This record gives sequence, C-alpha cells and structure tokens, in this order.
Amino acid sequence: MLTDHRQGQVRGSRSSKPSALSGVLYDDRGNVMSPSYVQKADGKRYRYYVSQALLQGRPESAGTVRRVSAHAIEALVDRAIGGVPTTGQHKHLRHLIEKVTVHTDRVEIIVTKAGQDAMPEAAQTGVICIATVMKAGRGGHRLVSSVPAARVDRSLVKALAWARDLRGRLEKGTPLSKLAHEDGCSRPYVSTLIRLAYLSPDITRAIVDGTQPAQLTLADLMSRDIPLYWAAQCRNFGFFQQPA
Repeated sequence: MLTDHRQGQVRGSRSSKPSALSGVLYDDRGNVMSPSYVQKADGKRYRYYVSQALLQGRPESAGTVRRVSAHAIEALVDRAIGGVPTTGQHKHLRHLIEKVTVHTDRVEIIVTKAGQDAMPEAAQTGVICIATVMKAGRGGHRLVSSVPAARVDRSLVKALAWARDLRGRLEKGTPLSKLAHEDGCSRPYVSTLIRLAYLSPDITRAIVDGTQPAQLTLADLMSRDIPLYWAAQCRNFGFFQQPA
C-alpha cells in the first residue's frame, strides 16, 4: 500500500469502501485512474481516483485531471445512468458502462450495447457527455457538474420533508430516541437525516424544483458534513452562486 504521512494525513492506495469505477475510469491521456484515499488527522477518510501516471512518478504523462473525488465522480455517473447505484451493484454497472474518461470540462461515458438499449440518450452514439467544471475548494479542486439536475429527485425531496417533520417534533420536545422508535428506524439514521432540515432555504428550494447540481444526491448529503452557515453550504454542495 502506498502511504504518505504529511501534515497529519495518511495517504493510501486502497480503501475499505467500494470503488465502483475501478478499472473503467481514465484520465484524458488514457491512464487508468485508480482508487486511493486520504485520511485526515481527525480520522476522516476521503476517497479519490488518481491517475496511474501520477502514482508511478510520471506526472508529465498524466491527464489534465490527475485526481478526482471518488464521491463526486461516482455521483455524476450514477445520475447519468439513471440512478443505478454505483456502490453495491458493480456487476450491473459494468454491464452498462465500458469506459469513463475525465476531462477538465466534461466527463465522457462510453456505454455498452446493453447501456445503449437502457439509455435512450446514448442509443445513437453510445456516449453520454456530462459538462463539468473544476471548482476550487479546501484541499484542491473538485469536479462538479455544470448542468442542473434534469428532473426532481423524488427520494431527496421525500427525505427533506421527513427531515423537516423530524425537526418539528424534536423542537416540540420529542427526544431523538423516541423519534427513531416512532418512525421505525435507528437513532443514528434519524440523527443523520434530521440534518437535512437545516439546509438553507435556497438550497431546499432548488432541490424541490429539481435545479440542484446533478451530483447533489441523497447519498451525497447523508454522507457529508452540512456546514452551519448557508454560504458555506452553497460552496460545499456545488452552488457557484447562491441559488435564486
């Protein structure tokens, strides 16, 4: 395992979490992008895909995007192929996708014949192209879609409504453990879900309208920290300007 101890970080070439695009993700110079991770001093682990050219000490041969957030690219691909989970259904994913190439301004997905049959937008060319931008942030640049979500994410809207209901009951004095019991789920799940009730009104409106960034899925929100300040939420979740 490749490791690097620097500024309280541990870098590794493997992660305990699944890497759905391993073996099919490439940079724009044809190098495979392999799973890696960074573990911060506080114990949090962040997954990435890194160009093999960079890992092998050949930075001059790497593509224009040398490292990409695993969560971001998997969410983009997930959305592009119609919501097929990129974790837990690897065989089905590989059945649909032949190759994914990361450019600075787009992600190109070459689909299989089965993928062409399943996705009308790829029926003629066998390719799905997602416009993206590289967004500056803490720890480097992050790849995000520059195109709003094409449709309302009903599972996310439903989760928002549930979270707001939980918040209302919590503020009336019902403890989290009782909320979990009443709703038939675990206390940790309720603790995670209820955070969605504290999203800014503008972000909430964008989700309800279906105009949120394409990578902003329920899985994304449930797995990430939600900043206290609304401006920080907009930056972290791919809103380049606060949504109107």
